[in-house]
This record gives sequence, structure tokens and C-alpha cells, in this order.
Amino acid sequence: MRLQKRNSIEYEGWIAEKLEFEDYSEIGGFDCGDDDLNEFFQRDALEHKKQLLAETYSLKKATNGEESPSVAFISFHNDAIQLTEEAISKILPQKKRYRYLPAVRIGRLGVDKRLQGNDIGTHFVNMAKKFFLEDNRTGCRFMTVDAYNNNRVIKFYEKNGFQFLSNKDAKKKTRIMYFDLKRLEIP
Repeated sequence: MRLQKRNSIEYEGWIAEKLEFEDYSEIGGFDCGDDDLNEFFQRDALEHKKQLLAETYSLKKATNGEESPSVAFISFHNDAIQLTEEAISKILPQKKRYRYLPAVRIGRLGVDKRLQGNDIGTHFVNMAKKFFLEDNRTGCRFMTVDAYNNNRVIKFYEKNGFQFLSNKDAKKKTRIMYFDLKRLEIP
């Protein structure tokens, strides 16, 4: 993995880079097969950027100078999670403890519906983990997501190492899941 510039990462033949204002026009025809996600990327993502609420990144095949179409989009914003005192003491062995621990949240993730089932979403999530760990941009320890509470989505995030934060949301539309970025850190 090599970082090209602060807001992009190239890894295993793919490049993820933050969308600038002029880049949002490329999202227009994006279709991940989910109306809610399509609407966010096509209509809401730019407004979220303007309001400083989220940043959106695109995933493209890395090519030698040729323009490659985006095959997936991911939106991030800052977050924090609250764990039990016992869990925090296992995570942070030092005396200073915090009530909330910093996280980066995957706000939305969508892969072009024609390419789903090819592990592109998994690759994008793994790139995101490395992206925030390599040059920790926000001082985050965790990656979180409000995953749609359906079997396909839950299994996707579990396969990618995410765990449920609580069982209190088991019957809700979304489940809060988290991944500890320290798991990837080389000692």
C-alpha cells in the first residue's frame, strides 16, 4: 500500500480518493440497487460535504493515466462509541479512561450493482481501514457503521470483522457495528 496524497490511497490495483466539489457530477448515473443509497450519493452527498457533515470517496481501478469509472462510493463522518467500564479497561489499560472513544463512521457504502458479489465492497472497506490506520486522520480508534438490519448486510460486515456494539438494537432497522482498528496495527 502506498499513500499518493493525503486524501487518496492506492492498494492492490485500486485507488480510492476523496471527491472534490467538481467530482460530484460523476455520481449521477451510479446505481447500487438500493434506492436509499442511490439517493444519498446522487442528491445528498454533496450537501453533506458543503455542511461539513461527511466526506465521500470513490473507488476506481488504478490505471496508467487513463480515466477509470467509479465502481463504488463510501461516505465517512466522525463518531464516538461508548463502551462499558469493563470493556474500556481492557482496551485502554492506562489509568486515564474516557467515557467515549473516537471513531470514524461509514455513513454510506454502495457498490455498482453490476459488480456486486466480486468482493469490491470488502476490498473498499479494507482500504478504508488501512487508510485511517496508516495516517490516522482523525485520531480514531474504531470504525463504526449503522448496518441495515438484514441478513446480507449484517453478514457482509461480520465477514469484514465488525461486531455488534449492543443487542439493544436487534429489532431496529439498523444495527450499530464496530471494528477496532488496533487489530490491524503491527506491534
